[in-house]
Amino acid sequence: MKRNMLIVLIASMVILAVSTGVTARVSARAERLEARLREVYEGAVLSALRQMEDMQVALSKVLLSSDRGAEAQYLSQVSSGAAQVQRSLSLLPLGYTATQNAVKFANQLADYVNTLLKAEALTEAEAATLGTLISACADSASALTKAGQDVTNQAVAGNASYYPAGNQASAAYDSAVNYPTLIYDGPFSDARENGTAKALSDHAVTQAEALQIARDFVGAERAVSAEAGPEMGGVIPCWGVIVRLPDVTLQAAVTKQGGKILWLAPDSADFRAEKSVEECRKNAMQFLESRGYEHMRPTYFQMYQGVAVISFAATQGETLLYPDLIKVQCRLDTAQVVGWEARNYLMNHTNRGLLTPQLTREEARTRVSERLKTNAARLCLIPTDAGEKLCYEFQGEYGGHTYLAYINADTGRQEELLKVVEGASGLEAV
Repeated sequence: MKRNMLIVLIASMVILAVSTGVTARVSARAERLEARLREVYEGAVLSALRQMEDMQVALSKVLLSSDRGAEAQYLSQVSSGAAQVQRSLSLLPLGYTATQNAVKFANQLADYVNTLLKAEALTEAEAATLGTLISACADSASALTKAGQDVTNQAVAGNASYYPAGNQASAAYDSAVNYPTLIYDGPFSDARENGTAKALSDHAVTQAEALQIARDFVGAERAVSAEAGPEMGGVIPCWGVIVRLPDVTLQAAVTKQGGKILWLAPDSADFRAEKSVEECRKNAMQFLESRGYEHMRPTYFQMYQGVAVISFAATQGETLLYPDLIKVQCRLDTAQVVGWEARNYLMNHTNRGLLTPQLTREEARTRVSERLKTNAARLCLIPTDAGEKLCYEFQGEYGGHTYLAYINADTGRQEELLKVVEGASGLEAV
């Protein structure tokens, strides 16, 4: 009898252990599935937000464009973005008022811009409607940001009910629906690379020469030592050099052809912010000139992690050459140069010959949208898919934001329209 009871007890313990193990595995699997589901829902919300921001950019471009072909392109971008918003939000439970209204808005926006695509020109009434849609896009994105986390949490928890009536996030969506390509580190900061590097000579540089070039470039008085680093291939093959300063180590790439510094970067950049951007800009300009890079003009800058990154464009006469950019990094505690990026300059810099515009500045100004109140203009060369174009750059204000319109100096055609954005890194025009 006792033996039978012992067997029953052991069997019960085995069953309990197996059951506990199964429960633990099921629980772990459920947690993994919940985490995966959360990732999907959060990704859907973020994707929809990005598309709404892109649509604001495109809608702003439609309003400020002076070229009907460009208008059509921007309207098509809005239509495509609206479709992507619908696809992204379709991954969320559509019982939520927030997602329902966002999808409805995206659908109506797509329908409206598609009707504008068929029109010959934008009327003032349609322009006013677009202004309303720009604001509505911003409101919709703001509401989705607030509602997104609640949507995700409730969906993962399995609560597929509607948002309760009067819910703030839901109400925000019930209000109806601004942006061109954003500039974060200056216009045309990623100029296209075509063919071979135009600014490099045919002289072949040895590794020993590269060490001395890097040391001299940084400043022989600053460099404690210079040693060989890894070689680099690509469009511009380089010797790698490690330059050690008293308090920071710099990695450098010296071109094997021509012996120019392609890039220079510190191994850390957590410098105290004690110098002004103006001090850094002045020191960067002096550094450029002392290294043989003359006729450069500062354009835009960013600040992050104790470093000021200042973009410089080459000039030819009074014309700014946007394809020929160099970015210089200055540490904010001493304003000394610790970083350098010259790929665009080395790939593109050459004498362009005569840069004579066919249109005067005032003639070109008439091709800018009347909605853009211009306050500055200059002649510049910009990179395009078809090569380079001589343009007038008009800076203006609209809706409290700064825009740059590029009008072809020969044909009067609008080549590009950009919006300047001051981000968290403190971007400003200089």
